[in-house]
Amino acid sequence: MRRPHAGRLYDTLLRAYGPQGWWPISGLAGRPGYDQRGYHPGKYQVPGPRWRLEVAVGAVLTQNTAWLNAEAALAALRAAGLLEPSALLACPPRRLAALIRPSGYYNQKARKLRALAACLAGLSSARGLTRTPTRESLLALWGIGPETADSILLYAWQQPLVVVDAYTRRLFARLGWIEGREGYEELAGLCRAGLPAEPSVYQEFHALVVRHAKEHCRASPLCRLCPLAGRPCLAYRELA
Repeated sequence: MRRPHAGRLYDTLLRAYGPQGWWPISGLAGRPGYDQRGYHPGKYQVPGPRWRLEVAVGAVLTQNTAWLNAEAALAALRAAGLLEPSALLACPPRRLAALIRPSGYYNQKARKLRALAACLAGLSSARGLTRTPTRESLLALWGIGPETADSILLYAWQQPLVVVDAYTRRLFARLGWIEGREGYEELAGLCRAGLPAEPSVYQEFHALVVRHAKEHCRASPLCRLCPLAGRPCLAYRELA
């Protein structure tokens, strides 16, 4: 295996794609610093307490689906006035499932959202979610794994946690950095070893890997014009 260097990878992807403005906050779309879908390139110290639940709910809704589908479900919850822990808990499960139907697996996700709301309800005040949940408390919830928990803590509370997903695994494998059987924590360790322990860097790195995986490092890779084409990439070599 080649020696990983997440820092150089980060620098290359950032030059290629620029700041991503992820995690989008649809409720702030169009306001200063936010585009029409709530993306905020270069604006990292967000969201405030009022908007943290939207990020946390979005992290659950985007499980096993595209963000556009999760975005549609979020819009339905916002229109129904359900982006508050108490409102989610008060909503009948069938109605909640119907509202988030665009995100897929809606019955399961409704159950996950109610568990998440119960966990976060005790952390809220009149200003919103002002206290930070522990990683352990999130992982103890049904249907919340490391990727979702770390996404919530990194993007909603700016905690210095690396998010590893299927795109990360695919890219690292093609770069020859892993064999493919490594677990979540081992892959996160590879990122932490090569990146500054700063939430803004971790946020951007995750978003850049997702962007690169969607544009070039797909299941069937599009290696032409890939910003990593000069590197010894397995996918590029196979298609050359």
